[in-house]
Amino acid sequence: VPSWNNNHYCHLTQAKQIYLETTPEDNFMPTAQALEPLLQDAHLLALNSPLNPTGTAFDPIELQKICHLVVSINKKRIENTQKPLYLMYDQMYCMLTYDHTKHCDPVSLDPNMRPYTIYIDGISKAFAATGVRVGWAFGPPTVIERMKSILSHIGAWSPKAEQIATARFLDNDEAVTSYLETFKAGLYKRLCGFHNGFMALRHEGFAVDSILPKAAIYLTVKFDLLAKYLPNGQMIESTKAISDYLLDHSGLALVPFYAFGASDESVWFRLSVGTCKMADIPVALSELKKALQQLK
Repeated sequence: VPSWNNNHYCHLTQAKQIYLETTPEDNFMPTAQALEPLLQDAHLLALNSPLNPTGTAFDPIELQKICHLVVSINKKRIENTQKPLYLMYDQMYCMLTYDHTKHCDPVSLDPNMRPYTIYIDGISKAFAATGVRVGWAFGPPTVIERMKSILSHIGAWSPKAEQIATARFLDNDEAVTSYLETFKAGLYKRLCGFHNGFMALRHEGFAVDSILPKAAIYLTVKFDLLAKYLPNGQMIESTKAISDYLLDHSGLALVPFYAFGASDESVWFRLSVGTCKMADIPVALSELKKALQQLK
C-alpha cells in the first residue's frame, strides 16, 4: 500500500491480507528486501506499475530483484510439490510514462517468471476510455482458464463490438502513436505544472512536498499540516481534516493515501490531472497559497 482496491479484492476472495506500507524514499514502490520476509507463505503477490495512486513506476533493477526472489521461492516450492507463488502484474498505465521513465515488466526482465506472471491491462486509462472498460489478462494457462470459467458466469464484461473495435484500433500503430503523443504531452505538462508549483511553495516555506511525476495521471503530494491551526482557531488533528480544509478553502480535491490502504497518519495525497486544464493550474495554486497562508 498505497494501492488500488487490493484490500477489497482480498475481502471478496476471503484471502488473508498482508500489507507492505511503502515509503516516499522508494517512490512508494515495494522493494525486494522489504517483500522477502512476507512472501514465504504467500500465494499471490499483487504489483502495479505505473502505480495508482502515486504516479511512480518500478526501476527495472528493483523489479528484477523481486523477480529473482519469486523464482527462487518457486524453485523450492516445486521441489517440495507446493503451490507456486504467482505475481499479478497490473500494468494498466504502462503506455503513460514520461521523460526518461520506461515501463518494465517481469517476464521481459526474467524469462523464468513466465509460468508465474499474470498480466492485467486495458484501455480505460491510456486511451481515456473509462466508460468502455475493455480489459484483458494473459499468463499461465491453468490460471487463465480458471479466470475464464469465473467470468463466463458473471455476464458483466464489455460487449463484443467494443472488444473487436478495440482490437482493430490497437492494431493500427499509426493511430495509436499519434493519439498517445498528444495525450501524453498534455498529461505530462499538467503534472509538471502542479509539481513545479508545489515545489515553489515548498521553497517559500510552506509545509508541502511533491514527488517528481514519472507516469500515469497522478501526482503524489504531501501536506504536513497536522497540528496547524485553522482560521477559526481549531487545530488540525487528522488527515481528513487536511483534505477537507484544502477542498473548502482552495477548491483543491485530493484523495488521502489512507483511502488506498496506507495508515491513517499518512499526510500524503493523490492529485489527479485527468480532468483539469493548464489554465486551471495557476488559479488552483494561487488559491492553495491563500489557504495555506491562513494556517498558523
